[in-house]
Amino acid sequence: MQQTNNPSIRRRLLISLITTIVILWLISAYFVYLAAYHEVEEIYDATLAQESRILATLMVHEIEEDSEARENLQRLVQELGQDVIDGSASFKHFISEFMADESEKDYLTMVPRDRDFGHRYEAKLAFLIKGVDGRTYLRSNLPTSFNTFTEGYNNQIVDGKLWRMYGLKEPSGQFHVQIGELMSVRQETVSEIVFSSLWPIIISLPMFGIFIWIVVGSGLKPLQSIADKVKHRDPSELDAISTQGVPSEVVPMVVSLNTLFHRVQRVLENERRFTADAAHELRTPLAALKTLAQAKSLADEGDGHQIFLDQVMRGVDRATHLLEQLLTLARMDSHAMDQSHMEEVNLHGETINILASLGSLALAKDIELAYEGVDHSLKIPGYTPGIQILLRNIVDNAIRYTPENGEVWVKLQEGDRDITLHVLDTGPGIPEEKQQGLYQRFRRGEGTTSQGSGLGLSIVKRIVDLHHATIDMENRTDRSGLRVSVSFPKHQL
Repeated sequence: MQQTNNPSIRRRLLISLITTIVILWLISAYFVYLAAYHEVEEIYDATLAQESRILATLMVHEIEEDSEARENLQRLVQELGQDVIDGSASFKHFISEFMADESEKDYLTMVPRDRDFGHRYEAKLAFLIKGVDGRTYLRSNLPTSFNTFTEGYNNQIVDGKLWRMYGLKEPSGQFHVQIGELMSVRQETVSEIVFSSLWPIIISLPMFGIFIWIVVGSGLKPLQSIADKVKHRDPSELDAISTQGVPSEVVPMVVSLNTLFHRVQRVLENERRFTADAAHELRTPLAALKTLAQAKSLADEGDGHQIFLDQVMRGVDRATHLLEQLLTLARMDSHAMDQSHMEEVNLHGETINILASLGSLALAKDIELAYEGVDHSLKIPGYTPGIQILLRNIVDNAIRYTPENGEVWVKLQEGDRDITLHVLDTGPGIPEEKQQGLYQRFRRGEGTTSQGSGLGLSIVKRIVDLHHATIDMENRTDRSGLRVSVSFPKHQL
């Protein structure tokens, strides 16, 4: 058996689930990034504002202490007098140094950053405290220069880098504080938060895939179990598979298999019955032919010679007709017609042709064969040879079972959705309780003397089913006889 690369349910589920999970994780990571970035912005902005106020508070305290010290020193000089100060060179030098104008120098100087024990983020933070007179009170050790003061939060590009700034004016108006932070600090923080939240999931993804593979494989075991049961079944074992313990998702497949088994079993039974009935029906004309041949071998040629030949011919005709019907039924049973067999069939034209071919048979029994229908063509989707066989068998049966000097009417009636063929005869009719049985193979009406195989209506019923049509049989109410009606859909189902 040729091996094909059939799609795997397990692989498809694994890929679908992993893909869905990854997409959901990426979406979650995006929203985590947005939420983390917002929170980091809030926290860092709040930190900038708080640090600027701390620096302003400390600087105010430092300036107040410096001013108070200067005032106290001036009072001391006034109390001691200039003579006392001039008498002490050290005291005079101290006073001159303390009271000197140092406006061009920074008021305070930051302790240099310790590269060994400092933090790497120190190089990404900077501040500047500057008085209204332009004097710098305190600045960070970075060479970054904040030349533009803007009160509140703002973004500035300094030395080609983006900084997040906060500007604060001291309430008394002596100075302002400007503190900044590189925006890259925030980006790094957010990235670390997102990565820290996602890396356990990323690492567990292969393990999750293995887990899905195992779980899906376990879930598919019932399918494999059913496949094994079907595989190891004996060809003659067509009993239904039990649905007990089968998962609900698999039950429809098991039900479909059981339906298939039932149909196969029914087909096999029909074939066995068909074979037995065919053997029986063929045995009868063949045995008769053999008997006639044996009788002829014992008789002298004379007047019985022609009678013998006539009987042989009738026996051969019956066997030939039976074989033709058997072959037709075999073709109808061999396959259900698909789209390639379907074509547009002119039901009006085919009916006229069949009536013309059976005219001699009706004429031999002095039967009036009439047709009533539309003048234009009535087309249906169908299988032309099958439609011809159906028409021939129904009309032929009507003629055969109608006594001499009887009547047979054929009528086509067009409806909105279908076209109906009616065939009426003046024969003896069929009891209602026995009508359905006539569709079985080798079943014929009781009390009939006409020759036949009993396969005609069985073939008709098969053709009706293949065309998704319906057939109805009923005794006439206006007089003796039978009405057979076949309705064909106008459009293909």
